[in-house]
Amino acid sequence: MTNAQNGTTQFGAKAAGLGYAYSSIADQWSALNNPGGLGYLEKTSAFAGFENKYNISGFNSLAAGLTTTLPLGSFSATAFKFGDDLYNEQIFSLGYGNKFGIAGLGIRLNYNQYYIDEFGSRGVLSIDFGGIAEISDQLRFGAYIRNINQAQLAELYDERIPTYLNAGLGYLPNDNLTLSAEVEKELENDPVFRMGLEYIFHKKLAVRTGIKTNAFTNYFGLGFISQKLLIDYALTKHQVLGLSHQVGIAYIIKQ
Repeated sequence: MTNAQNGTTQFGAKAAGLGYAYSSIADQWSALNNPGGLGYLEKTSAFAGFENKYNISGFNSLAAGLTTTLPLGSFSATAFKFGDDLYNEQIFSLGYGNKFGIAGLGIRLNYNQYYIDEFGSRGVLSIDFGGIAEISDQLRFGAYIRNINQAQLAELYDERIPTYLNAGLGYLPNDNLTLSAEVEKELENDPVFRMGLEYIFHKKLAVRTGIKTNAFTNYFGLGFISQKLLIDYALTKHQVLGLSHQVGIAYIIKQ
């Protein structure tokens, strides 16, 4: 199973560059990862990304979204698509987050639509919930659940969208370095361990790397940072399936 299938919306070249060890990190890409990160947002931004997995066009993914901050909290709207004309998955999501003391909490409502050529489409609703807590100035804990309501796709064989739990720590010893680690557990599969590292040179260029177990996967990434524009690239190397590429761009509309 890939990261972008069956109701999961983990996405973003920055997140991919860190091996998706991203549950403790808050930015505009939280709209597609841990919704708890929405509680920390202070900017209105638009973002989009594209991923090609293993050089197979039928495995392409696209995503785009918008986040905005109001006095009542932060809101997000995103659209995600995986697949081609024969089989595809589309997810349309609305998210909300706010900060309460040392913790940011968020919720995301997803409409998941699955399409198979000659069999038609099916749509179901799923709910994600998450949070990020600032344990200290340098340490954060993040956790979120995707498909907390265990949405049912079909009564035959009681087929449901997978439910995932992610929990991890982020360590920020200074403004340039981020270390993150987390565990991901799907209800019916063994846990997956993820680790990521990011180092920022001169506040403009970010270099990232990460790993994932089960199956072992390497991740590498680069990011260009400016006051208004953020551009990211990630390369994923699966030991059996080969290379995947992902690009992402975010534009800060309003500080």
